[in-house]
Amino acid sequence: MAHPPKEMTPAGEDGYDELRSLLLAPEQSRLEHLQAQVEHLDLNARNLNRVLPEAIALRGARDERLTHALTPHVSEALALSVRKRPHMIVDAIAPIMMPAIRQAIANALRSMVQSLNQTIEHSLSIRSLRWRVEALRTGKPFAEIVLVHTLCYRVEQVFLIHSHSGLLLAHVAGDSIAVQDQTLVSGMLTAIRSFVQDSFGTTPGQALNTLQVGDLNVWIEQGESAILAAVIRGIPPETFHVHLQDTLTRIHAERSEALTSFAGDATAFTDVTPLLEDCLRSQFETRRGALAPMTWVLLAALLLATGWWGLSVYQERRQWQAYLDRLTSEPGLVVTSTHSEGDRYRLTGLRDPLAADPAVILQDSGLAPSRVESRWSPYYALDTAFLLKRAKTVLAPPEAVRLTLEGARLTATGTAAADWIRQSRPLARLIPGIDEYDDRRIVDQSLGDLAHRIMDIRILFELGGAAPLTSEQLLEVRRLADLFRQLDEWARLSSTPATVQIIGQTDAIGRLKQNRRLSEIRAQSVLEAIHPAAFPMITFHAHGIGPASEPHQDLVTPVQTHDRRVSVQVTLTPAP
Repeated sequence: MAHPPKEMTPAGEDGYDELRSLLLAPEQSRLEHLQAQVEHLDLNARNLNRVLPEAIALRGARDERLTHALTPHVSEALALSVRKRPHMIVDAIAPIMMPAIRQAIANALRSMVQSLNQTIEHSLSIRSLRWRVEALRTGKPFAEIVLVHTLCYRVEQVFLIHSHSGLLLAHVAGDSIAVQDQTLVSGMLTAIRSFVQDSFGTTPGQALNTLQVGDLNVWIEQGESAILAAVIRGIPPETFHVHLQDTLTRIHAERSEALTSFAGDATAFTDVTPLLEDCLRSQFETRRGALAPMTWVLLAALLLATGWWGLSVYQERRQWQAYLDRLTSEPGLVVTSTHSEGDRYRLTGLRDPLAADPAVILQDSGLAPSRVESRWSPYYALDTAFLLKRAKTVLAPPEAVRLTLEGARLTATGTAAADWIRQSRPLARLIPGIDEYDDRRIVDQSLGDLAHRIMDIRILFELGGAAPLTSEQLLEVRRLADLFRQLDEWARLSSTPATVQIIGQTDAIGRLKQNRRLSEIRAQSVLEAIHPAAFPMITFHAHGIGPASEPHQDLVTPVQTHDRRVSVQVTLTPAP
């Protein structure tokens, strides 16, 4: 609010002060109000944002002091923002960088493929050998030597120059071309053009249109406001002049206003780059119809390698088939499935534990064991050879026992210990393929030993003695009866009946008839003392044979005490 005017000076004061107060009171009041506003001015953001954009624009138009002042703060703020949110800068520059990256990669791949094609095409010939020697001699890459000898022409650079000022408007260069200072090159071309016009007094219609520098040719097309210069390696066809002229005419038609008003800023000609890139053309020698000698060598080597590979595959297939045939013919091995996967073979089958080892058969086949994967499941073959082999493995018979097989019936014959006979019977019933086991023809080895012990006993008699038996003779008889009791038990267990012959003998004294009668009485008296009915598995026979030897009339036969005896003969008869 405006402050009220001050009170009038009281009467009695100077008249001039009163007059000044009357005349200047309104203005004085407004000045005091403005002073109060200035003193209490509120410079906050809300009041400042209305004038800040205009102030920055006005200050930036005057000089670059504002730019210099803001540059450090903007740079620091940008770096901090990138560190905190890197994806923000990526999203911002991706629309600009990705097309440029794709174009750069495409150009690099195109150049690499072109160079590789040229190198491969000319790497298998006699001429290529000369070029390799040249590359070694000159120190240049082989691809560059191939390019020089096979290149018809290639446009390496194109310049668009303003004809009046001689300044460079646009420039393009081919891939892998070392580009110098484009502005300097365009200035040199303008200077050479002016030198030719000034030195030779040519008319405006006559100008420099061809320039040769070493291996390079420069074709120049003159226009009303622009000059188009192409740097060419090799000799292009004359039709390329027409293409340059058409390109320059199109540039004049589309950029006539920009050419006329050109004052040094070439940004208006950035969009003519595709027209200039269309002038970057190249042409190489056409491929000859005939193949190079080295190509024939390569083809021959390829055919030989293919033939060798085919022969190897065929031989390997034959070895694989021979291996399968061998497995199929081998008893105890049954192949159920076979298949191949790439260079590996797989098979599954059944194998008897007593069959031949497939790994040994594989080694004999010539195939690499690492390339054959086999899986065998156990089973029992019922072939006669395997049944006998399995029976011998399970029963482990002694050497005196012989096993024979008739159908599913296993027969054991020979002599064996009682323990083996007893253990073999339950084991034989567990052998696969054996339905019946017959060991009745096996003689217990212990029975034979016992029979020898019995036959070693002699019961001696006194001269003329026969019956009754003396105490010593009865002692021998009881010993003999104990052995018969054991023989009867073992014979029953082994189903082997025994036959016992009790033989009585006399000495040579006396008549032969009387001696035979005496020997029979002695044998009969021993048999009765034994009680043969107590031994059902033994058949007893008793008889006398008289003297051990017939006496001679003209010789005196000595009398032997052991001739007056009773001996025992044991015969073991296996059951049929």
